[in-house]
Amino acid sequence: MGLIVFDMGRRVETPVNSPRRRVSPVERASAVSNIENEPDQAPSSDDLIYSPEGNTERQEHAPQTVAFAADIMTRNVITIRQETTIRDAYQLMRDHDIHHLPVIDEHDNLQALISDRRILRALAEQRSIEHDSVMTVAVRPVYCTAESTDIRQTARLLTEYHIGALPVLNNEEQLTGIITRSDLLHLLSEYGPLELWA
Repeated sequence: MGLIVFDMGRRVETPVNSPRRRVSPVERASAVSNIENEPDQAPSSDDLIYSPEGNTERQEHAPQTVAFAADIMTRNVITIRQETTIRDAYQLMRDHDIHHLPVIDEHDNLQALISDRRILRALAEQRSIEHDSVMTVAVRPVYCTAESTDIRQTARLLTEYHIGALPVLNNEEQLTGIITRSDLLHLLSEYGPLELWA
């Protein structure tokens, strides 16, 4: 099977070796003491909510739970079959304004992933997009994530492996959703300072 599944940052299947990234060591920062707001102090800008009318009020909130892949994934995934031509895949991407399409077989098992970049590469290589199957340019093996993987691990996978989308699988390894870099950016832009509590 051509899937590489991650669950909470650990590989479930490891058919290929992961690329190693070199990280330079940094000096340890000195410890700081907690800063507590005195009752007579003005709240910090991080604690304020601004309304369209220009009013401000103090934001009170409890710690949020860790968001999982299942919480932020796109559930209605548009897929294509292995025999789909490159041109048809490109047209489907344009029609739905998407950049990635999971490729499934006749049993709805995930086989590959195709992106608009791979299609552009096929055009640059002057492939026959009218007749060639998407499998000639699709990415295999497919990096996937489990529904129970937290979004920090999902973000790490997207950046570490330089990929734009992660198909999400359930416990039976069936495709249930997809997460893109745009989904993570949307999450950050909509919900402001993201608090993750392990």
